[in-house]
Amino acid sequence: MTSSPSRQLTRRHALALAAAVALSGTGLAAHAQTANDWARIVAAAEQEGEVIVAGPVIQPYREAIEGFRKAYPKIKLEFNAVTSPAFDARISSERRANKHLTDVVVLGFSGAAFTQQIPAGWFDPIRPFIVQPDVRSDSPWLGGFDAGFLDAKKQYLYAFQAGKQNNLNIDRSVVTAAEFNKLEDLLDPKWRGKIAILDPRQRGSGHLVTLLQTALGAEQARRFLVEQKPVIASSNRQLADWVAQGAYPITSGLSPSEVATLKEQGLAKDVQALDTPPERTAWTPGWGAIGLLSQPPHPNAAKVFINWFLSQPAQAEWARLGFVNSRRKDVQPGLPISALSEEAFSKGLSFNTEGHAQTALDATELAKKALQ
Repeated sequence: MTSSPSRQLTRRHALALAAAVALSGTGLAAHAQTANDWARIVAAAEQEGEVIVAGPVIQPYREAIEGFRKAYPKIKLEFNAVTSPAFDARISSERRANKHLTDVVVLGFSGAAFTQQIPAGWFDPIRPFIVQPDVRSDSPWLGGFDAGFLDAKKQYLYAFQAGKQNNLNIDRSVVTAAEFNKLEDLLDPKWRGKIAILDPRQRGSGHLVTLLQTALGAEQARRFLVEQKPVIASSNRQLADWVAQGAYPITSGLSPSEVATLKEQGLAKDVQALDTPPERTAWTPGWGAIGLLSQPPHPNAAKVFINWFLSQPAQAEWARLGFVNSRRKDVQPGLPISALSEEAFSKGLSFNTEGHAQTALDATELAKKALQ
């Protein structure tokens, strides 16, 4: 005897429901397992009792990091404020003494991290320490999760921040868009002696020469330095003073947040970043990258800190307090004028990655020779 269509449909629905319940049960079990695993990690971290973090000297960033104390009050946070050179000196000293005294570093990284520090074993892979589903999935991150790794092996240094570098700032009350609207205009003889840049021979000086070398070629980058006779600022403070005073109509070296701060003070009102197409847009993580030091003294506490710090609430505080942009798409930009589109991020250039590390080092050497 054949079953009626209605009975077949009912049976089909029953089987589908049973399968859905089974899948739901599997998902719930997996979620429970994840929650249990995390609870064990937190308990082990509380047993260790402490995590030691090196991070930026800039006060808003420090405040964002110190939010960990409220999130996990049973784990003591020891925060050591460092500059990049101070961090280099600290870890070099520790390694010479065969000591491992720091768990995590939150900082900006340059070529030395890839050519010296990672090969010397300063860092352990951070990837296995990122375990929370809302952190390690692709959906929250600009470009996907993996796009945050600065090193070629995608294991060690993770950029959670990204913003337009804005390599050129132009006072539009002096220089019109018709006169200057592309990188090539930087070589126009009419601007000779009217351009001020942060010293490109120094580490952390911005990447104008690197961008010129990449986009226009090494000879054009050399020509700019030799023929245009840019005025060299020895520090961000000096360059910021020049921009505030309107001393030079074209400048390079100040970050978007530094320019925005001047504008908030009623200064540099007509200073605007040069618009560039996506493939010529340089982006930077700034101070916004995180690494796990090798043989961390508090591995479980380090794991808790890393996952907390890369979560939406902690990243929202970092962006808000630091006036910067997280790569998390569920975080409001702290500095909307330097926010990146998916296209600008994927097609743009970051000279803080290992893939471009040699390019940046070559640009520094080019600048040293050209400015002798």
